[in-house]
Amino acid sequence: MIRRVLLAPAVILTAGACFATRNDMRVVQADLQVIRQEAATARTISEQREVANQARTDSVLASLARTMAMVSDTVRTLQATTMRLRGDVREDLVSIRQQLITVEQFVGASSQRIQELRAQLEADAADRSAPTVSSDTTKPPGSAAPPGPAQLYQMAEEQRRGGRWGSARSAYGALLQQHPTHDLAPDALYGIAQAWENEGNGVAADSVYKLVVTRFPQSERAPTALYKRATALRVTGHAEEAKVIYREIIAKYPRSEAAVLSEGFLSPPRKP
Repeated sequence: MIRRVLLAPAVILTAGACFATRNDMRVVQADLQVIRQEAATARTISEQREVANQARTDSVLASLARTMAMVSDTVRTLQATTMRLRGDVREDLVSIRQQLITVEQFVGASSQRIQELRAQLEADAADRSAPTVSSDTTKPPGSAAPPGPAQLYQMAEEQRRGGRWGSARSAYGALLQQHPTHDLAPDALYGIAQAWENEGNGVAADSVYKLVVTRFPQSERAPTALYKRATALRVTGHAEEAKVIYREIIAKYPRSEAAVLSEGFLSPPRKP
């Protein structure tokens, strides 16, 4: 009897312990369910945020792409407009220089000024004809069009005025070799004779002056070249030979300045 009395509390305590454990399990399970729901909610929110961020990123990138496309189109338009304006300006400059040459010739400007304008005109023409971007890979980089006759003549004149007679003859010779029928060819040949004369080589100068008359008898340089030959003969004591050339100048080129000067040497001196 006593044993039964003693065992009763123990049974009650054991049953209470089991009941408490079941309640705790239910609480834990409820807490776990809440945690799972919160985790799922957090994942859903995170995914929604990622989707929203991606959408905003895509929108910004698309807007940036549209802006870049607009900028690119604007740049291409500006480049085309600039090239067109540059071509128009070059055309205008060429037309102006051509008109300047005509005006300068009309008013009797110096031949040096006219040649400078011609050289600039040739340079402009070469610049206009040169492509901005060359597609020919066989040409060396930086290759440019060769100088034209007016440019060669201008270079030769600069060398002559600087006293560089050999360089001047080379430039004149290049003009004659590359453009033998150009209207500057007589001037180039005459320039070679002048260079020889300035160097003190009278024989070479005389032979080239003679060649000017032979090759270009109708040029304005021909009577002057003859007069140069006659003057060289006269100052070296060959007066009679000089007179023969003076008479030739008067006969062939009566309206030239050289003819007027020749008559002065042929006319007998006035008596006082």
